[in-house]
Amino acid sequence: MNPVETPLRDEAEAGDATLVSGYGLLIFRLARASAWRLGRSLGESGLRWPEFAVLHHLDAQGPIAQRDLANALRIQPSNLVALLDQLEGRGLLERAPDPADRRRHRVQLTQAGRRATNRAREATRRAEADLLGPLSADERREFRTLLVRLTAHTCDRGATGRGGRC
Repeated sequence: MNPVETPLRDEAEAGDATLVSGYGLLIFRLARASAWRLGRSLGESGLRWPEFAVLHHLDAQGPIAQRDLANALRIQPSNLVALLDQLEGRGLLERAPDPADRRRHRVQLTQAGRRATNRAREATRRAEADLLGPLSADERREFRTLLVRLTAHTCDRGATGRGGRC
């Protein structure tokens, strides 16, 4: 179905430009609005996007080699070092030599880092609830399923033309 033909619950909510936009522009506009809302929420939690990305990844994956973390987050290793220095200085993570290879450093969350991650995650949940307010619970689940599929296709398999960097 073409987005122009998609019935809205309340067409008064959508401006003329939204009604006639193609998928790409709609996705772009939604991404910008989402980034702004989530960024504001993260700021209230005391973290910025790059900091949250690092802490979130460490919380989900557990301790990881610094180079592997850079690859997973698609951050240049030299840029990651400064970010890790800041987070370590705030007591949110710690680095130690990798027991398997003393030349490498492993990064892991501290308890303070876990608490900061949980606060940021809760802040982003509130922003997401606001953003997704017009959707029913079933629509939210379906939307998430579609987003995961599109993201995996576009980012995880390198379909961006930039080596899969999303």
